Amino acid sequence: MTDHRISLTLTFASDRDPAIVATRVGEVVADRIAAPLVGMNWSTFDLSEPNTDDEPDWEAAAKDREAERDGAYRERAHLVALLAAMTDGAVITDAPDVDEPGWQIVYLRLGGRQASWHVHPRDAGLFAHVERVEPDDPRACWDGHTTEEKYLGITAWTTELAQRRSAPPHPAS
Repeated sequence: MTDHRISLTLTFASDRDPAIVATRVGEVVADRIAAPLVGMNWSTFDLSEPNTDDEPDWEAAAKDREAERDGAYRERAHLVALLAAMTDGAVITDAPDVDEPGWQIVYLRLGGRQASWHVHPRDAGLFAHVERVEPDDPRACWDGHTTEEKYLGITAWTTELAQRRSAPPHPAS
């Protein structure tokens, strides 16, 4: 019986480039990626063939991809922390929907709509300025918005703010 290496190329909704993940007879070299899977391709390689120098280093590719993802989440956390500092009534609480300890959720009201983001424990320090509340605080109760609805609301609020800034000043009465 010949052992095979399986190469998977997974495409996620939020990725411009597909994430490359390798498996070797049951060993998966990858971490969770928080985006919907929208495509998958695979091919097999005979493990009895000698490895060549031009073969991709699947573990390194997976680690690079994870580092790239974590960098993007860190950048997002910085921007959400800035937005929270600029928004009256921002609150943060423990994330009851995440099994890992230390995760939090920040809640903002933007243009009259709720927007919320999960905060990884490594990014918690960025939110020290945000009022900490208990998970049952009414300001920290998720209103059921989807990610798409959140970003549609942000787009509408951004458009409204931009129009206010570009409107000519009202003459003094």
